Amino acid sequence: MKRISSFILLLALSMANGGWSKAWAQKVEIAVENNWAEIPVQQTQSELKPGWKIVDYQTKSRLMHYLSGGHATQLADANRPVFRVTPGEKEVLFDYALIRLKGFKSYRKLPKVQLSDNEYTRLELNTFSIKADGDAFVCQPLQPLSPGEYILVNLSQKPIGDLNDLLVYPFCVLKD
Repeated sequence: MKRISSFILLLALSMANGGWSKAWAQKVEIAVENNWAEIPVQQTQSELKPGWKIVDYQTKSRLMHYLSGGHATQLADANRPVFRVTPGEKEVLFDYALIRLKGFKSYRKLPKVQLSDNEYTRLELNTFSIKADGDAFVCQPLQPLSPGEYILVNLSQKPIGDLNDLLVYPFCVLKD
């Protein structure tokens, strides 16, 4: 029993110090005042809104993906933010895309439930300036972004849980 508890303690310490849990994790950073600031990954909160029942007709239930808070904690310096994206082990830069969120007073939400149904801009050469930086890529949009709430998301990720939550990198572009 003592060996098992020692192994569990060793495993927990290893994972807390960046061991196996971060071995292949991607990293997304944004340039803020000539420094790189990591955009913390955030999991969406999902809600299944039931449909209406009118006589014998039942409308379809809708799934909504939300992020708590009226604004992202990470603010972009300008309307053409610079990102440094380090893809994971089996990811490519083309898997990442920007999606503009609908902002409300106390939350933000994805316009559509399915990632592929949302209007998005992939990180590719015809829409971004891309330069290699070791294992990472430095990306900047060629066109300015409108002020608002955005997420950088891996479109090829597997949804989490029964309600298909997503892992996203939220940031905010303010008015110039």
